Amino acid sequence: MRNACADLKWLGSSPCAVTVSHTKRTLDTSYLTSLRSGWFDYAAEELNDKWWAAWLVRRLGTFACWIGLDRITLVGNWPVSTNVWDEATCTDLAQVCASVMVQHPTHFVAVRNLQSDKHAELMTALRRLGFVALPARVVYEFDLREGLTRKPSHLMRDHTARKRSGLRMVVTHQVSRESARRMSALYNRIYLDKHSQLNAQYTPDFFEDMVNHHVMRALLLTHSNGDIMAFAMLYQVGDTLTVPALGYATDAEIDGLYRLLFSAIHEYAQSHALLLNYSSGAGDFKRKRGGVPKLEYTMIQAPKHSSRWKTSLLLWLEKRTQGIDADALMALGA
Repeated sequence: MRNACADLKWLGSSPCAVTVSHTKRTLDTSYLTSLRSGWFDYAAEELNDKWWAAWLVRRLGTFACWIGLDRITLVGNWPVSTNVWDEATCTDLAQVCASVMVQHPTHFVAVRNLQSDKHAELMTALRRLGFVALPARVVYEFDLREGLTRKPSHLMRDHTARKRSGLRMVVTHQVSRESARRMSALYNRIYLDKHSQLNAQYTPDFFEDMVNHHVMRALLLTHSNGDIMAFAMLYQVGDTLTVPALGYATDAEIDGLYRLLFSAIHEYAQSHALLLNYSSGAGDFKRKRGGVPKLEYTMIQAPKHSSRWKTSLLLWLEKRTQGIDADALMALGA
């Protein structure tokens, strides 16, 4: 990941992934390892059509830099958009946070991807350590553990379109170097060129290593000539499936490749009776296909060796954002 600007460490008995920020960050530091990038830089980019709002958000980002938010240690943080932990890791997280607070007394310490219904005990344990909970984003879940209980018309049309497209669906634990390069190129077209350089800038090594070392699977939609037209990385923890990266050919003559790719991901999750966490973004698309919105929180603690006003600021922010729920964020386009 070229724009991590952080080191990845493994702590705890599970072990638990922890990203520790570098002293200096680049302008394109990924939001996966920098809360400043996610909360301010990414938000400002999305507000470019409202220059005054974008300017204000960037100024808030400058203030965040001034109070030291660039010095951040994220616990339980794989370099992917949505972290899911097994029971052992989840139990270990609070203890790892306490240890990290001692090891990095000048750093903010945070945990991303928390849901109040799934992580109630963990969130309570973090509160005891002085963490506060701030609403972060809306993710969409498709619970297919007991099959498809209803058949949204948009989803059914996507399944029909994929079957008529002639594309072949393959799920594999082995990819060649050439395929990894192709996947990286397709990913870059969507995440970096179309959206933002603040997304993870994964190298071909990421795709090759994650698949060939059986950390993730690759779902491929291939043309009759063998070319990869679309792909999705599948990462399963327990009965939960996430999609850390995907991509598709933007210059193909096949219409609606994103819809066809989602159809394939959904079919895989249904056939394996999984809970599909399809991350954030494209909310209207996901709701029309049966996605259930869930509010995610980031819990954060001010540096152990810092002035009390930083802790007071976080407590004030938590209080001011208590009324924000999934509906409120969806009204803003989530």
